[in-house]
Amino acid sequence: MSRTVTLAAGESRHVRGRLQATSSVPQIVSMNNTLKCVNSAGAVVGTTSTSSRNHEGSDTTHYARPGHLPIYADLLFTAPSAGTYTCGMYGYTASTSLDGYYLTAVATDTWLEVSNTNQVGARWWQNPACSSTGTSSTCTYVGAGTSTAWVFYNDGTPVHKWTAAAGATSVQALANLELTTCYTGTASCKSAIDAYEQPRGTNAVVDVRFEFIQLDPTAHTCRTTSTATSRKTIRDDAHHYVANFALTGVPIDPTCGTRTFIMRIFVKHVSGNPIKIDGVQSTTSLTNGIAMNIF
Repeated sequence: MSRTVTLAAGESRHVRGRLQATSSVPQIVSMNNTLKCVNSAGAVVGTTSTSSRNHEGSDTTHYARPGHLPIYADLLFTAPSAGTYTCGMYGYTASTSLDGYYLTAVATDTWLEVSNTNQVGARWWQNPACSSTGTSSTCTYVGAGTSTAWVFYNDGTPVHKWTAAAGATSVQALANLELTTCYTGTASCKSAIDAYEQPRGTNAVVDVRFEFIQLDPTAHTCRTTSTATSRKTIRDDAHHYVANFALTGVPIDPTCGTRTFIMRIFVKHVSGNPIKIDGVQSTTSLTNGIAMNIF
């Protein structure tokens, strides 16, 4: 699915896609929802955003609708120069053991949205690089000697401070957190955590919370807006899991003395297999956040 837009240099659009798919087979296969924008020559421009999870098969009952797996992804696209760009949602599947199977995107439950107006002053967050094998020095793990992490805050990236526009009445914050289970024998995690890994089927449990914090003039917390802490079970068969967060209509408190915010995601390992917090792979972002002004 795609939409073509004509943009001025520096103009931004929020792209959001929902891919819901069924499978032709009961076996496990990979499933990706990818958002990217291309220029008039067909070359990819800027960052690509991907959310990933294994489809656990046509007969699975672990989804809200049996056999139907929905995956959401978000992207903030900013035009580097004036021109026409096409932003699209792409589905991907693969299997190391099956041939001839297919996934089917479900009509009406699969959609693509692109904002109609410029997202003036919006900002994109992403965490550091983390290879698919988990061996990058900047990968973040929980449950392998460290029980907690703050994504976008103490994960090795600079703490980005974002200032809401002077004319904004409130702000909106979104984030997608991609997590991968590290079970015995997986090729997705570094060998240094082998001692913490348990057999496939043990699964993993984490607590997560999304925070958007308005700072005072000393760069300390003035006002925190957050989601409730929620508990997520990441099945080893799913292997990957994306947690989606949204805070809408976040007030800009004038008593704070600034219009500056930081974003962070709290992750706590509760039980089961260790978790890798997925990061940037080449030019593809798997964990990301967006802050937008509301005028």
